[in-house]
Amino acid sequence: MELLAATAFAGQISSASINVVPSVVARGATVRISGSVSPQACASSDMVTVTGASALFPPDGFGPTVQRDASGNFGVDYTVPLSAPTGRYDIGLRCGGGNPGVSAVLTVSKSSGAARAGTTRTGLGWAALWMVGLIACLLVAGTAFVLRRRSKRGGS
Repeated sequence: MELLAATAFAGQISSASINVVPSVVARGATVRISGSVSPQACASSDMVTVTGASALFPPDGFGPTVQRDASGNFGVDYTVPLSAPTGRYDIGLRCGGGNPGVSAVLTVSKSSGAARAGTTRTGLGWAALWMVGLIACLLVAGTAFVLRRRSKRGGS
């Protein structure tokens, strides 16, 4: 009886797949999670739930639940939370209350939002520098104008 259970489990492993594209992303980016769980491993009417660390799929490690097509294929877009710590995450599946035994790796890097904010701040920094330079030039020109007028009045 135990040998039969092991054979069924091995069949489930070979009849499922999962892919994450891209496999390296910044926090806040969207990835495509797709794959297949054959109808023989999990009834066609059962949906697939993406699983992983609770930091990646808050609050409990269960991500999106998706319907499969008649062949068992599925696909879903998922946005990595901005709160997800950088690091390597294993992503798996649940179907019909069981684990088909497949996983993919997603590596989360620093937030792209932080990089954009830094770029924006840098852009504002240059604008502020130009503004300060312009004001300084106007002040120098104004001071020179006033001093020149005073010297002309004093010299007449």
